[in-house]
Amino acid sequence: MAEIAPFRGFRYNLERIPDLSEVVIPPYDVISKREQELFHLKHPYNMIRLELGESTSDDSEQNNAHTRAACYMQEWLKEKIFIRDDQPAIYYYELEYSLRPQTRQTRYGFLCLLRLEDFAGGGVRPHERTFQAIKDERLRLMLACQANLSPVFALYSDPAQLVDHHLRGGREPDELFSFKDENGMIHRMWRVKNLTILQQVRSLMLDKAIFIADGHHRYETALNYRNIQRERFKNGKPQAPYEYVMIYLSNMNQGGLTILPTHRLLRNINSWEPQLFLKQAQAFFEIVSYKADEGGQRAWRSKLDEAGSRNNTAIGFYSRKVSSFYLLQARREAVSTHLAQVGIPEVLHDLDVVVLDTIVLRHLLGLSEALLADENNINFKHDLLDALLNVQSGDYEVGFFINPTRIEQVQNVATAGLIMPHKSTYFYPKVGSGLVINPLYPNEEILS
Repeated sequence: MAEIAPFRGFRYNLERIPDLSEVVIPPYDVISKREQELFHLKHPYNMIRLELGESTSDDSEQNNAHTRAACYMQEWLKEKIFIRDDQPAIYYYELEYSLRPQTRQTRYGFLCLLRLEDFAGGGVRPHERTFQAIKDERLRLMLACQANLSPVFALYSDPAQLVDHHLRGGREPDELFSFKDENGMIHRMWRVKNLTILQQVRSLMLDKAIFIADGHHRYETALNYRNIQRERFKNGKPQAPYEYVMIYLSNMNQGGLTILPTHRLLRNINSWEPQLFLKQAQAFFEIVSYKADEGGQRAWRSKLDEAGSRNNTAIGFYSRKVSSFYLLQARREAVSTHLAQVGIPEVLHDLDVVVLDTIVLRHLLGLSEALLADENNINFKHDLLDALLNVQSGDYEVGFFINPTRIEQVQNVATAGLIMPHKSTYFYPKVGSGLVINPLYPNEEILS
């Protein structure tokens, strides 16, 4: 059961911060160290100071990036950098972006609260594994700030698009904001406060499953925060704010959703021999080579795209140790037999990323979990040409290139209660931090 609710969000005060592109940032987990430094320099009220503050050698339990974030948030509220809406609302959000020049598309969704439930209940379904150290760090920030600084990104299925229809019809005439960011994306948001519309949407969502697209760590952290608060407030009400998490919901039956591929680049894999690898790979793949020139590269990329459009598993391979681009097209029976033998459930057998990680990296190359978990040895890229240049320049020894996981595959895996390998999906664009903040004041009560 997906029990959603409106909330009274904190937002940047446009009278004080007229250009939100100066202060809104991507989610913390896609920000590099260099980008973190640049965001700090960009604007004194940039969300980076809350979401991913800088640490120092003098940090202590009483004074650290998390406690400083809490102080910044309180100061910004006092200075009216942040203002709080006086009525609960659902925030309807349109994001216009380009994957290719001259081609624009729009993703529709909304920010609201979702009543937290454990994954065992089946109403909220993850698809990727999480890491304890990240959840511990995010929990410390959440305890310090008492807020959801950025939303979980999740999907629901609504082929008739009734939820979106009601929200679009019930939103206020005037936008809360509209701005273009440095990547050319246009962000627009409206409030929906009409009680009749809110109730209609709440009713429509009740029977829907929620599929987490991005923000697994944030969701699990919210569960941990809830459990801590339940211990603190033994007589807490069912509508206490800590029983909910801020979430961005987007209909998977729209045209604006994009998943990018996540290519794997490797180094430090020692004395491996590409020709021996290709020979051994023939047991699982039909292998086609293309000349390592401009024409060969175009043909290789085209065939990789073609395999994806036909829902066939294919893996691109290139190394500076070889004189060709290679396309490894799965021999389905051999691949499925091996995956079954090592205990991979059948619903995962047609995921390109599972075939790559399980058969190519672990079985054929014999790479250890420790090596594949070390960022000095492996890098993940979403742009094929950028990734290819990293191999051609010698930054990495070898690159493996795949097609993106499809929406229906995410749905099937999550419905089956299974988990994909790390870095299986990259939903694009991400939902930024700083659009709306959800305060978690325990003395308040959520409007159901």
